[in-house]
Amino acid sequence: MLFSPDLQFIYTLTDKQVTRVPVESCSQYTSCFECLSSRDPHCGWCVLHNICSRRDHCERADEPQRFASRADQCVELTVQPNNISVTMAEVQLVLEARNVPDLSAGVDCSFEDYTETEATIHGSRIYCLSPTAKELVPITRQHRDTHVVKLYLKSRETGQKFASVDFTFYNCSIHRSCLSCVNGSFPCHWCKYRHLCTQNANDCSFQEGRVNMSEVRSASLPNITDLH
Repeated sequence: MLFSPDLQFIYTLTDKQVTRVPVESCSQYTSCFECLSSRDPHCGWCVLHNICSRRDHCERADEPQRFASRADQCVELTVQPNNISVTMAEVQLVLEARNVPDLSAGVDCSFEDYTETEATIHGSRIYCLSPTAKELVPITRQHRDTHVVKLYLKSRETGQKFASVDFTFYNCSIHRSCLSCVNGSFPCHWCKYRHLCTQNANDCSFQEGRVNMSEVRSASLPNITDLH
């Protein structure tokens, strides 16, 4: 075996042929953690291009946080709130990203391939709106109480999605009983007389009132006076 002069390939020789193979195959890794956990010394994560590559194949790799060489340098993304009701449209979301390079060229927020909106950056925080009521229809058409999608940050410089976080849309109206409605993981309310589960407590008329989690729990406890 022999190295090529630029050390990027290995030549293997047999009696009948010469084969040239690259010293690395970084492109086989599809995530930052997978790329850097491979411990291949030739590979690193080209952040805004969202690929595993050699350092000299990553554009502007010498700029801060453009090229990750350790797993703890992978981008981490959080969002608040991380869930909303399917009845809520254009909610302000606040994202925070760690280990990202300069994003002054701009970023977009993308809910998988359903919808994409321009984000606003203020310091370390990134602001974007959740989908409009019309855009929510194809996202949440499944008849179930929750639907989890990937919320991506997309670089306007490279056109690549380079960070993601799970985002949940929940649907209170799927529930058909009081206990099912209020015992879930999300803030749903049960309208007592109309047998309606809703995210918005104002949907329940003042006269009928509503059931929330605390009422259900207290109702299930024995009456102390009944024990004597």
